[in-house]
Amino acid sequence: MSELLETHIVRCPYHLAQRYLAHDVSERAESGEQGVLTLTAPGPGMELSKAVTVTFGSAVDPMHFDQPWRIHWKPQSGPYPEFEGELTVHADETYATSRLELRGSYRPPGGIAGAAFDFVAGARIASATAQALLRRFGDEMEQRYQHDERAKPDQTT
Repeated sequence: MSELLETHIVRCPYHLAQRYLAHDVSERAESGEQGVLTLTAPGPGMELSKAVTVTFGSAVDPMHFDQPWRIHWKPQSGPYPEFEGELTVHADETYATSRLELRGSYRPPGGIAGAAFDFVAGARIASATAQALLRRFGDEMEQRYQHDERAKPDQTT
């Protein structure tokens, strides 16, 4: 098993980022509904993409600070690792930002050859894929936050 831990800073206050993520995944977590997620990883001069079947579930933070969400994906076809982990919004150093984290593990496909590939290049691809996913979730949170801020009534008069 290979371990993965990636974070991404989101320009959105912690309590709102938590709410936005919960809004996006809570219904799917409660129903156990599977969805399709396209994962991407930037490569030299190209972008790799793979469709995976994803499920979400609620998880528990032992300190009761955050609301982690279990995330599991498996490839729809071809050699691609299955992933099991958690997606969590954490408080950041300022009120204006939060930290989105993806933590989990995957087993490289292909046995010993797959493990060797993971050691040489696969772990970097997994890291880039996780960063791209976090950026996508983070960009959506930031857009919602900006939209919500613009929708507030003008308080200057």
